[in-house]
Formats: sequence, C-alpha cells, structure tokens
Amino acid sequence: MIQRKPTALHELNEEIDEHHWCPPLDRRTALRLLSLGTIATISGCGTGGSTVASTTTTSSGTTATTTSLTASTATPTQGASITLTATVAPSAATGTVIFYDGTATLGTATLSGGTATLSTAFTATGAQTLTATYAGSSTYAASTSAAITVTVSASTSACSATYEGEEGPYFVNDSATGYFRSNILPNIDGTSVQPGIPLALTLYVYASKVSCSAMQSVQVDIWHCNASGLYSSESVENTIGQTWLRGYQITDSLGKVTFNTIIPGWYQGRTTHIHLRFRSTYDNSSTGGTNTMQVFFPQTLVDTIYTTISPYSTEGINTTTNASDGVYTPEEHGTTLLTLTGSTTAGYAATFSIYLPI
Repeated sequence: MIQRKPTALHELNEEIDEHHWCPPLDRRTALRLLSLGTIATISGCGTGGSTVASTTTTSSGTTATTTSLTASTATPTQGASITLTATVAPSAATGTVIFYDGTATLGTATLSGGTATLSTAFTATGAQTLTATYAGSSTYAASTSAAITVTVSASTSACSATYEGEEGPYFVNDSATGYFRSNILPNIDGTSVQPGIPLALTLYVYASKVSCSAMQSVQVDIWHCNASGLYSSESVENTIGQTWLRGYQITDSLGKVTFNTIIPGWYQGRTTHIHLRFRSTYDNSSTGGTNTMQVFFPQTLVDTIYTTISPYSTEGINTTTNASDGVYTPEEHGTTLLTLTGSTTAGYAATFSIYLPI
C-alpha cells in the first residue's frame, strides 16, 4: 500500500496533545505561515486594500476616527480669506483640530458636530499643501487628514489702503511687559478672566505702497469692552488697575498676528466694535491717531447674542446699529465688517487683512 506523505498541517495536528494550548511549529511550517502573512499584508488582504482621503488612527481604549479636509476654494487670491473645514468621524468626537500649511501651524479650531472651521489667508503665491490634525480625546483617537493643495494666485490689481477709524477715548499706554500677549482675556496677572463667547481673531498686515507685501515687525494693539460694555484701566469705568481685554502682538514674516478674546459687548452711543492700532514705519508717533481702525460684527449675529446668550443678555440689545454708528459708515465706509465662522457654543473665528498706511 502506498504511504501518503503527511502534510505539514497533518504533522502539526499529530503533535498536539491535551496538555498543550498551542502546537509547536517546525521551522519549515513557521516560515511558510510567516511568508503567507507577509504576502497578505503587502497585498492588502484583510485590510480592504483601498486608499481613503483621510488617515485613521487608533490607540488603546479609544474609538478610531477619520479626519478629512476641504477648502472653500482651491484657487484663492493672494491675501484673500478662505475657509478650511475639517470633518471628523464619528461626529460625536470632541476636542480641537490643528490646521497646517506644511509644517507651519495656521491655527486651531474647536469641533462642533464633527466639524471645525478656520479662516485664513496666504501671502505667498503658488501651491500650498494643507492638512488638518484632530488632537484626539480620552474617548476618540487622534487622526490626520490626507493633504490637499490650494494654488494661490497673485492679486490682479493693486491693493488699496484700509480706511482709517478713529482711535477712540480708551487707548492705554501698554508699555508694561505683560501686555505683549495673544490671550487678552485676563488681567496681566491672570486674574479676572472675562466671560463671553470666544473669538479667535487673526489679522494680516500688508504694505499697500510696497506691492501689497507682508509687513513684519508691526506692533498691533487691540482693546475693546467686555460683555457688560466696560473697558479696563479707565477711571470713568471704575476699572483702574484692571488690564483685561488689552494687549499687543508683533507681526511675523507673513504679517500675521492672532488674538484670543471674546465677542465684545456694547455701550451707549456705539455699535459693537474692536479697536486696533498699528505701530510701524508709517507712524513714528508714540500715541498718535495715525494707523488706527475699528472692526465690526454682523448686525444679526450680535442682536441674537445680546438677547439670548448670557452674560450679554443682561444688557439687552444695542440700540446703536452698524448703520447708525458714527464710525462704521462715515469713517470706515462699511469695509471693516468681520466674517465669522463658528457658533455661539463653540466660539467664533475671523480673519481680516489690513493695508497700511491708513
């Protein structure tokens, strides 16, 4: 009778006894199994073998997530604002998303309903490679989107100088070291953090007389009232010794500064606004009104906030609108209205470009 040569699997099964939880492997069988597993991995067996437009990341004890990124336009103009939208699945994921241009950080936004948005602008022309990274949480794993490309084109016309808006009565000498900051919510010593709806305000400063190029090393001062309509450091407001909602930043090589603050409240006779002052080669004075302006907010938005959201609702609706304000139209000609993305619960972000001298 012909003896049938046992297979490796047959030999393997015969060597199993009731005292072994796992069978021993001879060298040939082990190599065969390793080879098959390696081939399966390389060919994508068991993993779907497909390429998706986002990266999935898992970690121990967390739910896997995917992050994708889109831009409001793939061909923005130099200096023009575009909106980046990151979508994280599952939509129940919470936390923050960081947006990148290559290795440079463009900004951070908070997830709301599975999406996070950021308004930004580009000073350099050409292709920009963008990604978005979800930072993860104790429940959901971090993940990074696939890269997208936007192609920035040069402006087709020379930029015009931004209109000037008056400095106003509430500017304060900010020579103290602590005023140099991005987060202006608290006093310099960290106390009295002002409540309100978060606002991430990004500003780009350009030279209208030098081919609209980015202006580096410009000191950008910011100040505005709190949710109750009060300014810090003012005797008339009984706030001497307080330094909240005041500060300055120095523009980087892109002409960029970013401030973390809140949506302002209002006070009698003025619509909702933020004061800005630019110390640059266009203005050699120490406290002069040159190169000052104010930015404003959509009327419908602030009307809703002032009537429904605490602590703003304590003061109620502002009786002075943008249309009736003495600066919005007569001085700024309605050109410095912010475009906001976000929500009253997650906060808002806005990007605005300024062209000096004004």
